[in-house]
Amino acid sequence: MWPTENPWPAAIALACLAIVFFGRFGSRRQSSSLIGGLVCLLLVGGCFVLDHFVITPSEQVIQNIYDLSDAVKRQDIPKVLSYFSQQANEREVVRTTLDKVKVKDDLRISDVWVRFRGAGSVAVSHFRANASITVNLAGFTSDVNYHPTRWELDWQREGAEWKIIEIRRLHFINGKEINFLSAQ
Repeated sequence: MWPTENPWPAAIALACLAIVFFGRFGSRRQSSSLIGGLVCLLLVGGCFVLDHFVITPSEQVIQNIYDLSDAVKRQDIPKVLSYFSQQANEREVVRTTLDKVKVKDDLRISDVWVRFRGAGSVAVSHFRANASITVNLAGFTSDVNYHPTRWELDWQREGAEWKIIEIRRLHFINGKEINFLSAQ
């Protein structure tokens, strides 16, 4: 995990250090303690400014997950496919599946995390996607009120972007890999 992914540990440590400096200033009246306390408080603000402007690879992948889910909801097939590497085997399966399955607006993404392997060249993201869906197969339409799913996506950096190279659908309870188009 990058230090810039979560500003709170550094901010809390600096705030505690500022309290120590201000305590020393109160008992000894040393101007260096007052300056040290003020510098620490400025650095606390700096932690949050830095967090806002520095986007880590993990944060990029997580944002891609949310953007991908929005594109799936809108049935924007070209946008969905833009998240996939040209070498990804699942591109055609995704295209045909989106023609048959409509994800409703209640799509909720949760339990999102990212880990890296291969010296950071591949990111493995995990998330749950729960939504109501409508399935249209051979002219028959079926509404599914609530469909919980769990996914792992492998991402690879291609230029400045992270692209999906592999999809694994997991059983939503036990986490074992299941067929991509399974009814579970």
